[in-house]
Amino acid sequence: MDPSPALNRRQWLQATGALVAGWSLPGAARASTDRPSEPTGPLRLGLNENPFGPAPSAIAAMQAQLAVTHRYPSNFTNELVQAIAKKEGVKEDQVLLGVGSGEILQAVGRWLGPFKPEIITATPGYMQLIDVAQRAGARIISVPVNDRLEHDLPAMAAKISADTKLIYICNPNNPTGTLIPPAELKAFVREVSSGSKMSKTTTVLIDEAYLECSDDFQANTMVDLVREGLDVIVTRTFSKIHGLAGQRIGYAITHPAAAERMRSFMTGTMAMNLLGVVAARASLEDRAHVENTRIKIKAGRDQLTSLLTTLNRRFAKPQGNFVFFHTGMPIADFQQRMREEGILVARPFPPLLDWCRITIGLPEEMERAHQALRKILG
Repeated sequence: MDPSPALNRRQWLQATGALVAGWSLPGAARASTDRPSEPTGPLRLGLNENPFGPAPSAIAAMQAQLAVTHRYPSNFTNELVQAIAKKEGVKEDQVLLGVGSGEILQAVGRWLGPFKPEIITATPGYMQLIDVAQRAGARIISVPVNDRLEHDLPAMAAKISADTKLIYICNPNNPTGTLIPPAELKAFVREVSSGSKMSKTTTVLIDEAYLECSDDFQANTMVDLVREGLDVIVTRTFSKIHGLAGQRIGYAITHPAAAERMRSFMTGTMAMNLLGVVAARASLEDRAHVENTRIKIKAGRDQLTSLLTTLNRRFAKPQGNFVFFHTGMPIADFQQRMREEGILVARPFPPLLDWCRITIGLPEEMERAHQALRKILG
């Protein structure tokens, strides 16, 4: 992307070069050139943030456009939509940008809720769409995860009725981190979204917020079902693997009519964060950084599950940037004991109130977490 006219080439190169070399806000310390500045206080291992931060190219893209943040971002959003459509192999009118994928999930809830439909979801699961839809009038059908803490697709299919308008699947699931085998999920989606189930179609929303953290993204993404023309919405975010949680950029891939309907319940492209948009565009093209981040997340995940195995603690098979495990005590007690060790872990996830979700942090942060877990669970 061309640098802003407000910056000459030398200024732009100096700014971006400083960033790539390890730029930070005044007064902030950096432990190394490839890690972002961290807040002081307890370790934050409960919000599923990416501790490795955005790509240097994304930081450089933001710095290069600082002088034009008084402008609306429409030109940049158009470029990002084009880049996403090319990456996903869909048309531009099948791509919908959001202020994080959360805005899109909320838009779906506001769209469907007033029709007072049934919405089927897994429990425990991610609740942003569910909470909004329920407040708007939807009836929520919660189906417990199976013994492997995965979505129970047969049980979900059995709950479909004439009033079912949406099935929400977070894959990998939050908080369990489990992935549905792709062949099973594709068969399920084809059945319920094609009208073969109860002679009606049911929209399936597949939330792939964490999928790029998994071992095999390409084998598990369901975007090809959108290309087939099925009644499917796939959502993604730049908050996780791309390390842009603070910039609030996400998108959906679906058929044009659904994209347009969801757009009417959103604030529109003028509300997008210009710096987030240009960072997302840069990060989308920086596949080496994304893959390197995935490798580091997997390493932290594997080390944590190895420790939990040594401690004889059950855990769900993780494919996100977090691990969900059995603590053997009420979650409130475990949270307090971890807080005493200077570590914040995730909130409770009913009905599994003796389980905990811990986000993968930097290596030195995970060493502190491991020490705390040995002390508390050993």
